[in-house]
Amino acid sequence: MTSPLKTLAFATLSAAALLAGAPTVNAVTLDEACTKFASKMGEAQASGDPDKAKMVYSKGSQRIASRFNGATCPNIKAP
Repeated sequence: MTSPLKTLAFATLSAAALLAGAPTVNAVTLDEACTKFASKMGEAQASGDPDKAKMVYSKGSQRIASRFNGATCPNIKAP
């Protein structure tokens, strides 16, 4: 029969091993996300393809809203 102390030790070591192998999360702020979005919009508009600019704006706006609780980037205007 396994003692409760051995069970606790095993569980603790197992959890530590899982956490040690877990990838780190690089949190991005809304300002950082908007800056990256603005850069991508600039590239899309510079390409001269209005459909590409519209697609980048649409996808970028949706991504910002979904990751930042409905937030928007007010400095980025629709093409």
